[in-house]
Amino acid sequence: MPVNLWRNGAGETREICCFPPATRDFHWRASIASIAGNGEFSLFPGVERVITLLEGGEVMLEGVNTFTHTLKRHQPFTFAGDSVVKATLSEGQMSMDLNIMTRRDRCKAKVRVADRTFTTFGSRGGVVFVISGAWQLGDKLLTADQGACWHDGKHTFTVVEARRTAVV
Repeated sequence: MPVNLWRNGAGETREICCFPPATRDFHWRASIASIAGNGEFSLFPGVERVITLLEGGEVMLEGVNTFTHTLKRHQPFTFAGDSVVKATLSEGQMSMDLNIMTRRDRCKAKVRVADRTFTTFGSRGGVVFVISGAWQLGDKLLTADQGACWHDGKHTFTVVEARRTAVV
């Protein structure tokens, strides 16, 4: 996955997939971000963001006059992309996060952490990212730090290994 440095220099992003593909005017986008220092997130007007801490210490998020929230591992948190949000790392520890962004006028994300076999429904598309263990999607085996995306249909993800976690 190509790496894009943040404008503020405090992190980097690796896009997993977006829809429609290869466009800045996405309906939804999934990426992995590394937060290496304290600072403000970039603004994304009209976009809802869901962030899930995958690795590293807790991250304090502060929305100007809107919220204060501590990100904990594997607990998705939603906030508006048009809000000024500052991230503060605990004890300076770097973090790695899964970010799902959706345009409010086009679609909505439902992010959850799964630890057992599940089936997706609907025609809007989605993404899965394996945190640990192994998962089967049709004839494709997905292991830690791998993922898949789809644009429509019903899909069943089956647990293959005992130690397993995925973000959907």
